[in-house]
Amino acid sequence: MTSISALLPATISAPQSVAVLLLQQSEEAKAAEEAEKKKSADLVQVANGIPQEPGQATNQSFFAVSAAFIELDEKSQFIADVVAFIDSDKFKITDPLGKNRLKQLLSEQGWEFMQLVNQQYEMHGGLSRESLYALSIPQFIMKNRESFDPEEFEVGFKFEDVPSAVGIVVMIPDIEGNSTYREYTKALEEQQAYAEKTGDTEALNQLRREFGRYQSLISRAFSDDPEKGGPMVMDIDDLADAPWIPKH
Repeated sequence: MTSISALLPATISAPQSVAVLLLQQSEEAKAAEEAEKKKSADLVQVANGIPQEPGQATNQSFFAVSAAFIELDEKSQFIADVVAFIDSDKFKITDPLGKNRLKQLLSEQGWEFMQLVNQQYEMHGGLSRESLYALSIPQFIMKNRESFDPEEFEVGFKFEDVPSAVGIVVMIPDIEGNSTYREYTKALEEQQAYAEKTGDTEALNQLRREFGRYQSLISRAFSDDPEKGGPMVMDIDDLADAPWIPKH
């Protein structure tokens, strides 16, 4: 192991709905979306030779094809936004080639990633853009684990619109599912059981101190200002229980 280092109605569920939600966060995005819809509709109408006042059946066909164009455009813009986030200072990954690999996968599997984002939105309700990415990108990495460094690595997200959290560092286990973080948590569970059985807490307390130093080291490595504290460190399997995620 080498690395130590929004509110939508509940009825909206299609993957592209989340993309629309994120795109509509500014008036400029809304205007661009409307312009692209009109352009797509015009292209389809010209291509299919649809008259100014088409019949009902033709009209239904027109809108079906037009919707396909619009969905494709939404997907392209959504993935472009995710790539821009990955290239920003809000995202870090300790796999040296991780960013390029992730962007390539997004270009090839954009719809799958949008589905992950939508699933997280439906599970947890209205979340910020950074929160949705922090939940979805690590899962997307795990679904494509063989495309990344086989050793363990970390993925960091900086939050600017989550008052209760500076950010988060997600521990990605190695390709066989092992990680230093998981070794610590397993050892802590064993020492906790031993302490409860024997009353001897010396080893447990020492292990807790070691684990705390390990987490602090990781957190500081992802912090812009270590003196002000760093992001929360957690295993990918614990993401759903992150403190800033709404509990229902």
